[in-house]
Amino acid sequence: MKDQAEKAYMVIRGKLLSGMLVPQSRLTEQQFSEEIGVNRGDIRQALARLLAEGLVVKGKKGGFFVKEFTKEDLKELYEVRFILESAAATLVSVRATEEDYDDLSKIADHIKLMADNGYDLGVYEADLRFHMTLVKAAHNKKLHDMYMKANIPLTGIHGWKNDQRIQTDNFRIGAEEHASIVEYLRNGSIDKVVELLKSSYHWLE
Repeated sequence: MKDQAEKAYMVIRGKLLSGMLVPQSRLTEQQFSEEIGVNRGDIRQALARLLAEGLVVKGKKGGFFVKEFTKEDLKELYEVRFILESAAATLVSVRATEEDYDDLSKIADHIKLMADNGYDLGVYEADLRFHMTLVKAAHNKKLHDMYMKANIPLTGIHGWKNDQRIQTDNFRIGAEEHASIVEYLRNGSIDKVVELLKSSYHWLE
């Protein structure tokens, strides 16, 4: 069914963008079929779609693998992310509802909880959700569509190679920054929001 293939696509895409899957690791139809609760044909459709979008690659002997982004790839993607999210932040400050702010605050709190408990995969998933919710709160469908189609990877893509202690410290700092973003948006302090968004890819310089 089309809905089942779409479900598989969204779940696997989320794992890829949030960095929950190790670069160059193989993506098996059986594993995802059991995890998501759809048949292997739906998984195959989802993986083919992700291949076309450049989030997975085909192995020399077949099969699908998690794409490993180069530093240059990430730099360009993060620049696009910064441009789109900065534009979104300006709109959020004047269009967001209390429900939007509540959603962002809850996700920021969840990021902190995951960081405090050293649950890196939880941080990755929540980080992705926060940024998507931020753009959605701009209430501009065209901007949201552009952001979704850009398939911009977040925190976890480079997290696998970091020292665990340093990574945990970075998670805690990141959790505080997400909470600050919500506060600055509420206060209309867009310059401070933009500054925090830009700092998210300083590690690439």
